[in-house]
Amino acid sequence: MLYHTHGYSGTTSFNSGHVHNYGGTTSAAPNRAGHIHFIKGVTTFDDGHVHPYRAATSKDIPAPGGHTHVVRTIAKVAERHIHFIRQVLSFPV
Repeated sequence: MLYHTHGYSGTTSFNSGHVHNYGGTTSAAPNRAGHIHFIKGVTTFDDGHVHPYRAATSKDIPAPGGHTHVVRTIAKVAERHIHFIRQVLSFPV
């Protein structure tokens, strides 16, 4: 069976006067309908701290030329606040 990944990158929500950037590559998943991926990482160091995050993607969503996924999660608390991550993933790598 063949597997694939997706690249992702973006900027968190604006909270507590600042944002963070994030990015990476998803876990590998099989090339079949109904699959999901996982992401995990740490945001950039901004305003004196970072935020770890981890999430599962939505199931694959058909799109012209392939498929995509959506990720919605909350980065873990740091310095008494959170940030939201909302991302539409790139086409498979």
